[in-house]
Amino acid sequence: MMNAKHFLLPAGLLLAGLLLAGCAGSPPVLDHDYLLRPQKLMIGSGGRSVVQLKPVAVAPYLDQKGMVLQTGSSEIRVAKHHRWAEPLDEAVERYLQVSIANQADVTVESVPLTTVEEDATVTVRINQLHGTESGSVRLVADWKVDRVDGEPILHSYDESITQSADGYPALVAAHAELLDGLSGAIADSLEAGQQ
Repeated sequence: MMNAKHFLLPAGLLLAGLLLAGCAGSPPVLDHDYLLRPQKLMIGSGGRSVVQLKPVAVAPYLDQKGMVLQTGSSEIRVAKHHRWAEPLDEAVERYLQVSIANQADVTVESVPLTTVEEDATVTVRINQLHGTESGSVRLVADWKVDRVDGEPILHSYDESITQSADGYPALVAAHAELLDGLSGAIADSLEAGQQ
């Protein structure tokens, strides 16, 4: 007759084996890094004027590798495994440089590359750029246009859109769509100043 002591030992080993097997079957969490790039990568050149884009400033809460989601009225969560492949301020600056040039038919330089004096300088600050758990994405920004022949003019942009699908790739696409909208608004402000 088997006593209780001998019965508990095999049952305990079986339970430990099942727990180890369950842990071994869990797939590892993969890290995903995302680039923020415009669809049209060629910068318009030979435009009517030259614009210098100053380094873009992003709000401090965005100045980190993880993508940001707003989870409550004043609460955010930073993704651990879904990250920007490069600093967001640099990525946004390159994005705007290409997108503004293509939409305004101007040459946009982030640092002066030519000896030609620029017709305007644009300074951009990104105040909000994040998604929400419900799938909306918001961009709030302001910019200043300094012209050599006029007073500085301040502008602002506040738009929200809904992601086209669930997931972080769609969140990146929504960021790009909003930045194209901001670029269009900046392009319009540059064209208005030329008239």
